[in-house]
Amino acid sequence: MMKDDDDKKIQAPADDVWLPKGRGSQTKVVYCLCFIAAACTIALWGLNSSKLIVSRSSASNSPPIYGPNKLTPEEVREYLADVDKGMKAFLNSSTPFTKFGPPVVDWDKTRRDAIRRSTNSSSGVNPKPRIMIITSSHPKKCENKQGDLMLLKSIKNKMDYCRLHGIELYYNMDHVDTEMTSWWVKTFLTHMLMKEHPEIDWFWWMDSDAIFTDMTFELPLHKYEKYNMVMHGWEDAVYDKRSWLGLNAGVYLIRNCQWSMDFLHAWAPMSPKGKIRDGAGEFLTLALPDRGKSEADDQSAIVYLMVTDRKRWGSKIFLESSFYFQGYWRHLSGRFEEMMAKYKPGLYGDDRWPFVTHYCGCEFCSGSINPEYTRDQCLMHMERGINFADNQIIERYGLRHKSLKTPEVELTSKDQPHKNETSTAKAAHSKRT
Repeated sequence: MMKDDDDKKIQAPADDVWLPKGRGSQTKVVYCLCFIAAACTIALWGLNSSKLIVSRSSASNSPPIYGPNKLTPEEVREYLADVDKGMKAFLNSSTPFTKFGPPVVDWDKTRRDAIRRSTNSSSGVNPKPRIMIITSSHPKKCENKQGDLMLLKSIKNKMDYCRLHGIELYYNMDHVDTEMTSWWVKTFLTHMLMKEHPEIDWFWWMDSDAIFTDMTFELPLHKYEKYNMVMHGWEDAVYDKRSWLGLNAGVYLIRNCQWSMDFLHAWAPMSPKGKIRDGAGEFLTLALPDRGKSEADDQSAIVYLMVTDRKRWGSKIFLESSFYFQGYWRHLSGRFEEMMAKYKPGLYGDDRWPFVTHYCGCEFCSGSINPEYTRDQCLMHMERGINFADNQIIERYGLRHKSLKTPEVELTSKDQPHKNETSTAKAAHSKRT
């Protein structure tokens, strides 16, 4: 801002090389005023640039350069509050999200009444927590021959685990919605099944490329009494680094309660494919330093909700890292023989004998393989994981796979005939022949 002062005159610089030739003193004063105004404008811009005002244009054109070591905790909170303000304004100005219908209210009471009716229990609490696994696959035929076979083996693996542990299973093969596609179908199915099955205590989402590799290990539900959602992850990666890879949303456990209903209503509005998903993705990229420019995905959206409102959302989400709630296959699959030689299932759930192994990035059905590895590598390693888990089932019947690379089975050594018995049997067979 400039203040008029009759007692002071603006002096033109002595060196007027920068002025056009042939101009008078009045012209020089005008140019000098313009120069000072431009300098003030630049100074004000530099001052204001330290304070982010989020808008669609800033999200897409000039995302700030920042990181956990460049901002104080208070600055981070202020920055995220500005980003979240922009996100909410964008979603509120978009087509209203109506996929779930109106928000669910008083859900905890509805659940208690449903449990009383189904169990004749006056407390409205199941004697033993009831769990339902939800998984889904493409409604159409897979683009490659092995994809359908792997999906079949994956669902058989989940059925085996459910049968052993008294867990219910919901397998979706329908085309759910034209807008809630790809990763986001899990939010629709979870919300739908919560409303349809109020008697279920926990819903357990598993991607189709995640399989159980410890068929004996059970969830330590007592650890999660104060929480409403469980995923594999690390608090420092989520809250300190704000990394979209700080957790994995391919496998999660979510309690059937009012909090979860509210969480789904906060999570899913970023999902509609097109302008909404693209626009929400811009704000996710602003909030999470290591995230590239892309449409909104389910995993980044969870991290976003946790860091922008930790009290409401993050405080009720347990990030499990003491065992593999889901383990990355490239770190585990090549060591299955070593695990069988050294350890036993049901005890660890970690890298000694992983509970769940996730073949993320393989995309068996669509054929969109991560360029870091080939389709043959994915198929070979998932076959190994399937057979590693299947051995724990069929050994109850005296069988095992000849090797982890093949579906062919053989008798286990303790059930195979003794060497002398085998020789006698062969001699008797030759005699009969």
